[in-house]
Amino acid sequence: MAGNLISETVEAWRSVISLLADRRRSRAATREFWAMGMDECTGILNDIGLSRHEFDDAMRLPYASEDLLSSAMRSAGIDPDSFQSLQAHGFMARTCITCPHRRECHDHLAAFDFESHYQDFCPNSQNFADLLENGPST
Repeated sequence: MAGNLISETVEAWRSVISLLADRRRSRAATREFWAMGMDECTGILNDIGLSRHEFDDAMRLPYASEDLLSSAMRSAGIDPDSFQSLQAHGFMARTCITCPHRRECHDHLAAFDFESHYQDFCPNSQNFADLLENGPST
């Protein structure tokens, strides 16, 4: 029983440390993004259909500084570099950036079992299915 309590305490501390490190990376990524200049940042946000406010809110989500979309696509068997339609990629990026399941996504990617579970939680799962069936030109 004591060993279980110690194990749970250690895991709780690891989670807190991971959360703090993630927040620090997200704040740094946000600063770096806005340092590129308002015109460039606005253009990037327009390409993926996000307002400044939506971007700032999304950067408060877990693992906001990480490109989970590219990793998720690779895990599902899709080459993220093969897109012919930037509009489709932008839509998927917007969906991923604002996704409330980023922690779950990150955890499955880290465990190398995303491809077995993403259909249960990922709002891009239908997009992945379409890409796997029709290719990235859709």
